[in-house]
Amino acid sequence: MLLDETVNFGALLNFSVDNINSGIANKAAIEFALNDLNTYAATAGRNVTFKCTYADTRMDTLEAKTQIESMYAQGMRMFVAGPNSSSELIAIAPFVEKNPIALINSNSTSIGLNHAGSNIYRIITEDSFQAKGLIRAAFTQGVNVIIPIVRNDVWGNSLINAFTTGFLAEGGFVYSGAVYDPSETSFSAIANAVNEQVNEAIATHGASNVAVLALTYNEIAGIMTAASSMEGLGSVQWFGCDGNAQLESMITDNTIAEFAIKTEFMAPIMGIGWTLYTPPFTELLSSKIEKETGIIPDVYALSAYDATFIMGLAYLQVGKPDMEKINDMIPLVCNTYDKMGISRQLNANGDLLQANYIFWKVTRENKGYYWSRYSTYWYDIDVFA
Repeated sequence: MLLDETVNFGALLNFSVDNINSGIANKAAIEFALNDLNTYAATAGRNVTFKCTYADTRMDTLEAKTQIESMYAQGMRMFVAGPNSSSELIAIAPFVEKNPIALINSNSTSIGLNHAGSNIYRIITEDSFQAKGLIRAAFTQGVNVIIPIVRNDVWGNSLINAFTTGFLAEGGFVYSGAVYDPSETSFSAIANAVNEQVNEAIATHGASNVAVLALTYNEIAGIMTAASSMEGLGSVQWFGCDGNAQLESMITDNTIAEFAIKTEFMAPIMGIGWTLYTPPFTELLSSKIEKETGIIPDVYALSAYDATFIMGLAYLQVGKPDMEKINDMIPLVCNTYDKMGISRQLNANGDLLQANYIFWKVTRENKGYYWSRYSTYWYDIDVFA
């Protein structure tokens, strides 16, 4: 008779910093995946129980390093979903890659972070895809002049660099804009600087050709609050990104929500499905997470489910904690895995091969404000529609 076996995953998540890639929603997705994974294993006659231990990184790179080293010392070798930021993933990558570990991330998107032969896998697309979606959306909307506001970290800088390179190549123009430190809490100076550039751009190019591009996390709330009193910033369109798409803070404050509506703010995030369609399993999982946590999960929180299930399938295929074989198995599992209605096939660097992006807008209704799907960027045909 086979003895029961317990397999413990680790998850490095943010449970402390509000409105930034909620660890709460990620954890709920992981727990639902574990439940389904254990049912799957039992049905297959496997005496394996999968569990997960969680650590709060507070979106801090040093804390992320401390936590993964501690969890490794406790015997954990398989990590799922987190960390929530690319800066944290970069910080722990040397430790992960020099040890017998497998890590499936569903939150980090920075360009050029991963490489062939790594034991880190990202089942979401890196930001060169998002940059292309933003470029196509801008030109389709008639915008050829951009004034950026950029979070000064590895994620923000890599995304604006990719966007600028592509936008200039197609004949667009990008102003210097403004860059802010992630620790910044007062945005009046940033708003004033961008407002001056917007007014200059309007005088030269016309308001309909000009837009602000906000590459931020939850700082968008403070930025829009400061911008709401400035005529120039309120007279052009605003684009966002996956760092601020679907943020609760943008629809719970009337000033911010009204400014987003006034400026036709739209923000892309990797899509499962498209504008008018969400695969049934994904829709059900989203509803379950919202009911459990009160949070409407974004695609990265939803993808924590797949990160967990894929890791479990890889373990079951190998049948023992042989990390070299599990790392070899993960891409093979991803090749055919589509439980949520999206392929998780990886490219040579271990990142998701490709995906569409759904653009979201803030919408007003009698009861208040909500996020609604607006359009889809179809990556394979380079169309925003």
